Amino acid sequence: MGADRLQSFLYVFPVLVDQVGLMARVGEQADEFRDVAARKWEQLEPEWSLASSEAGVSFVSVDCAASLAICNFYGVSSSPVLKLFIKGEAVSTYRGPRRAAAILAWINRVQRPVVSDVVAESLGGFKKADETVVIAYLDGGDDTLRAAFLEVAAKYREEFTFRLVTDAGTIEAEKVTGPTVRCVKPLDEDSRDLHGFTDVESLEKFVKENSRPLIGELLPHNHQRFLERGWPMVYVFAATESERSGIRTTLRETARGYYESLTMVTVDPLEFPDLPAKLGLEAGVFPSGAVHQLSTDRIYPYPKGRGLTPNELLSWGLDV
Repeated sequence: MGADRLQSFLYVFPVLVDQVGLMARVGEQADEFRDVAARKWEQLEPEWSLASSEAGVSFVSVDCAASLAICNFYGVSSSPVLKLFIKGEAVSTYRGPRRAAAILAWINRVQRPVVSDVVAESLGGFKKADETVVIAYLDGGDDTLRAAFLEVAAKYREEFTFRLVTDAGTIEAEKVTGPTVRCVKPLDEDSRDLHGFTDVESLEKFVKENSRPLIGELLPHNHQRFLERGWPMVYVFAATESERSGIRTTLRETARGYYESLTMVTVDPLEFPDLPAKLGLEAGVFPSGAVHQLSTDRIYPYPKGRGLTPNELLSWGLDV
């Protein structure tokens, strides 16, 4: 399949890299790189299949070992990679977790306008349109705040969905007074407001902080964002998405009580292969966890073999 043909369709690509990125690697390094790529694809494949059955776009898988020219043409240098093509152009590269619901949310999000205006009849549905929905309630004539909201939305539109409400009746029905931005997270049943924002900086800070789930999913693009909070990081490693999802469900209410003072995340070991050792954890033993007290740079590995239940976690936390 040639590059010209690819450009004539709307596709999402998962790319299993076998040769791209291996040219500078030899021997065991190359074998290790291939092994990690293969294991990532093994995790992605069932989620990919589930997403493809529900998505409104065509899915195509490209093996870079057989189609190196295509992968080079689109700048693919890691594995696996998902790219969304619209009208023949690559418009977005997926950076989220290997999870069907998150992939579908990204596909839908990127195809929407950066900001959509909504009214009362559709607002309820839009609040559940994504895992994080940011809604601005503004006076229709306030061009300055509208511009600030559009700027932040454009910057984060690949991560979150943004909505704008200017209809006076809808604002009154929502019991909102003054310029307000609301961050809604349906999965966490959580909603947080910013009242009276005046500039891009304060709005962006609000979005970055309050888009954070009760228990986040650690990814290369958000790790630094979480660290910048300055609060203790609670890392929980698990080998499969089903295990990580179960841990998030089990610990969600515990995390809710410590949302402001801790940053809790689940971690895919394939995304951060060196992190367990840095946290004093035994290689290849999952589930596992550790707390990194950022203010003192002290690390507290969670005892090996101890259950990850709310009671056991809180009991251990009191001990350290």
